[in-house]
Amino acid sequence: MKGALEKLRKILLWKPGRVLLAVGCCGLLLLALIPLFRLTIYAVPYYDDYNFGRFARAAMEQEQSKWAAISGALDCSRTQWYAWQGTYSSIFFMTLMPAVWGEQYYFLGSVFILLLLLAGSMVFTHVILRKVFGMEKWISLAIQAVITTAQFMFIYSAQSGFYWYNGGIHYVGMHGFGLLFLSVSICLERAKGRTAKGLLFTASVLLAMITAGSNFVTALQGLWCVLTILAVSVVWEHRKKGLWLLPAIAVYIIGFGMNVAAPGNSVRAQSYIGWGYGPLESIGRSFLEAVKHIPEYTGLVVLTVMLLLVPMIWQAVKGTDYRFRYPGIVLVWSFCLYATGYTPSLYSLGHAGLSRTLNAVKITYLLLLFLNEIYWIGWLRQLLEKRAEQTTGQLTIQKWAIRSDAAAWWFYVLIGVACLVIFRASPNQAGHYSSYGAYYYVHTGEAYNFHQEYLERVAILSGPEKDVQLPAYQFRPWFLCMGEISEDADNEANRSLAMWYHKDSVTLKEKD
Repeated sequence: MKGALEKLRKILLWKPGRVLLAVGCCGLLLLALIPLFRLTIYAVPYYDDYNFGRFARAAMEQEQSKWAAISGALDCSRTQWYAWQGTYSSIFFMTLMPAVWGEQYYFLGSVFILLLLLAGSMVFTHVILRKVFGMEKWISLAIQAVITTAQFMFIYSAQSGFYWYNGGIHYVGMHGFGLLFLSVSICLERAKGRTAKGLLFTASVLLAMITAGSNFVTALQGLWCVLTILAVSVVWEHRKKGLWLLPAIAVYIIGFGMNVAAPGNSVRAQSYIGWGYGPLESIGRSFLEAVKHIPEYTGLVVLTVMLLLVPMIWQAVKGTDYRFRYPGIVLVWSFCLYATGYTPSLYSLGHAGLSRTLNAVKITYLLLLFLNEIYWIGWLRQLLEKRAEQTTGQLTIQKWAIRSDAAAWWFYVLIGVACLVIFRASPNQAGHYSSYGAYYYVHTGEAYNFHQEYLERVAILSGPEKDVQLPAYQFRPWFLCMGEISEDADNEANRSLAMWYHKDSVTLKEKD
């Protein structure tokens, strides 16, 4: 009997090692990514995909070269800088919509966006956890995988974030570039060796140019962050290596200035006269919107993920020499950074932002949420360790707490059950959990049938008729169907489609 109890005790107290945790969390990330990538093959172009992509295709047709698409993208960036908006790098990538080389290649745009966010999130969290906090590699990898899984799973809108190339590359894709820029910047001010410095320096300047010309949320937050990195490195930590960031910052400021001062921004603003708020009021309202959206962005499932991370973080901060000082200042700085995500939309549109804009805002929010969790737990552990050193003899709560290590296996089982219960109770499972939504649309056949209807439309549009009528979509999976054309030939979506296929008019067939 005693032996059986001892075996039961050992089973209940068994704790997965760091390598096993890392493998399990990476497996979770892979499981979340598979359906998202699987659904990309059914993605189809819509509206602004054609409006921007036509510049690249026109250049290719004129010069009889696939490489001419690049010159077309540069021409589009220049034209839009004067005519509509200053986001030159976003426009460059939007023009290189993969369908310019053939409709069958459109899905590569979604793949590119997913890979950019994956690289940006994994690299950025790796740099923070390993290079800055000095955590052990395996437990750090486990935390990175969980945070990245959350970024993908809880994206504000998978529809406009992953499967509509134009909206996705402008916000999610550019945010991926921004995270890579910040990662390179942190590595540069800590780099050793000429080769490493040279490569990182080149990458920092290139990524600075790209990020500065992106959407205003990413560009503004990127500038805030890189200036903070410079200040902390040079002023706070007295590292002269931080001065290597100055050329990239100079390029960033010039690019951001070109972005903001573009004549096209004034033209675009004329379309929204009376919609937005003044500069100071927009900044003030940004903080109100930031508070307002916190419950929406967090919710029970995100809190459960934070709980899942607690023992991992507790274990990770145990072996680091980093001093987690002034967590309150870090929290205030993080909140201000998060709030800037609402300022551009409030200024131009008078509201928090469209779904594609909120994708970028929520990515920032989730990253800051998890990084602040790590910082506060690190501060708490060091506080308990300091107090425990001051006690002798008796086993105090502080000593018990700092001796605690990884969680037992059943803790992760309970977290999994809790997530399953929350998922089952969700009123919109496909909409709230992107990976499940992608699986759902593939599994039910909606994605396939929708794509077949799209191919039928392409066949009709590729015909000789100059005035084309198209049947309405019978299948409209939300992740893939951004919208529909109308019976009005002058509708903007109709005109963009007609222009792409060189038709005089394209309309939707009237309903019987």
